[in-house]
Amino acid sequence: MSLIISLGTNLGNKSENLNLAKLELQKNFVLKQESTIYQSKAVDYTEQPSFLNQILEFELPELKPISVLNIALEIEKRLGRRRDIPKGPRTIDIDILFWGLDIIDMPDLNVPHPRLFERSFIVLPLKELAFYNTLQQKFSFPQVFCNEAFPLEGI
Repeated sequence: MSLIISLGTNLGNKSENLNLAKLELQKNFVLKQESTIYQSKAVDYTEQPSFLNQILEFELPELKPISVLNIALEIEKRLGRRRDIPKGPRTIDIDILFWGLDIIDMPDLNVPHPRLFERSFIVLPLKELAFYNTLQQKFSFPQVFCNEAFPLEGI
């Protein structure tokens, strides 16, 4: 089974933000596979720059999910994440999308991530990972989205 994490950024050097977040996560988790980087316009709060997003697949750690969330939040903080505007601009956003095939419903953590099925910038790169075939056995993924995402070349 795998831990699936999404990265998103729309401030500063976006490709560097993704790379730094990936490197920080690799200090704690074993990377198995990564998607292409995708670009998309902001959703929800639309008055902000476009985003770069990437999906990472890690070996499922021995840690509890809440511990992984705390690691992700600490990495966001170290990389300059500020939460001034809900769903607003950010140097980095790290979300736990899937914890194997488990469903987690806790006050601070919901897995699968509640809005991932609405987001082309999550589902399209997720489809590049081998674990997607396993996920399809339990979860239903849309083919059409209200937003668009496009893979970037040369990043």
